[in-house]
Amino acid sequence: MSKRILAIGTHPDDIEIGCGGTLARLHDNGYQLTFIIATSGEEGMKDLPKEHIQNIREDEALSSGRYLGASEIIFLREPDGLTSFSKDTKIRLISIIRDIKPDIVFTHAKSDRFPDHTHVHALTMAAVQAAQGPWYPQASGSPFRVKTIFGYEVWNPINEIGIAYDITDSIEKKIEALRFHKSQIHEINYLSAIRGLAAYRGAMTQTGHFAEAFEILKLGNIQ
Repeated sequence: MSKRILAIGTHPDDIEIGCGGTLARLHDNGYQLTFIIATSGEEGMKDLPKEHIQNIREDEALSSGRYLGASEIIFLREPDGLTSFSKDTKIRLISIIRDIKPDIVFTHAKSDRFPDHTHVHALTMAAVQAAQGPWYPQASGSPFRVKTIFGYEVWNPINEIGIAYDITDSIEKKIEALRFHKSQIHEINYLSAIRGLAAYRGAMTQTGHFAEAFEILKLGNIQ
């Protein structure tokens, strides 16, 4: 039976930036990938109606996620710039976790202080905790305990790395996945910065030519 990964991000390109190379490698090793994107990034462009931006960014996310091998990409459609999360959203995420039964969850690092990312990190951890018990009868599915959770870095580099994963063989796939987010790299072409951070992580951790760094939010290993 294939192992399952649930990757959760705030905006349509966060997962690819934070752990795209790792997910590409793990998919090649037989893992099933599901992506959850909390907002549709409708504040991430200017001079267009928000509904139009939402459609553009969701289309980009679908193309990018499928390129990395995600079998399902779920949009929660929380408001971009979210300042909190609702109980209904928490219950929905509990139901998804119980349904998918992921072996590994990836989400924003605890140390990420970008406000939207902070709330999605908190949402992930709250839903994972609740999913393992008999609470929230409104949520579907049977209790399920997630064993392994990793926190990835986006625009706020992690200070205390728990684990680094060699993405030398998948760095180009990570970059190509990010190229699908044309609306974002048109505004600020961050691809060289992403490649540079991966090279820095590889050198500093002695993991490989390129690497991604993670916090260990719940003890476990990538195998």
